[in-house]
Amino acid sequence: MPIIIDGWNMVRHEHSSIDYDDALAGAAHLIAILEKFQESHADPIVLVFDSKNEYLDMPIRSTAKLRIVAAKDADGWIKRYIDSIAPRQRRNLRVVSSDRSLYFYAKDARATPMKCEEFWGKI
Repeated sequence: MPIIIDGWNMVRHEHSSIDYDDALAGAAHLIAILEKFQESHADPIVLVFDSKNEYLDMPIRSTAKLRIVAAKDADGWIKRYIDSIAPRQRRNLRVVSSDRSLYFYAKDARATPMKCEEFWGKI
């Protein structure tokens, strides 16, 4: 099962080592960190960013192991993704966000929520 990550939540989190004065540079830095993380981990990652135009103003470098999604509503996109997974399989789905409503939505749906600081500790 993939790891679903709320992108801007990770970039702007207090445990982040990313300088996010330039938002797109922060997003690119997070993508680079996750690409490095994927070199030693098998689970695919879906990185979801809020973007008013349904795209980020940067080259999207999705791969088989790291999919980058730009959505008008990242939280809504992640919730729909959770709902698309069969209930019995959701416990294998990890959802990374420190947004309380998304964290508890994942928990209530029987997915495995993870706070950003916990995931930063793993990467």
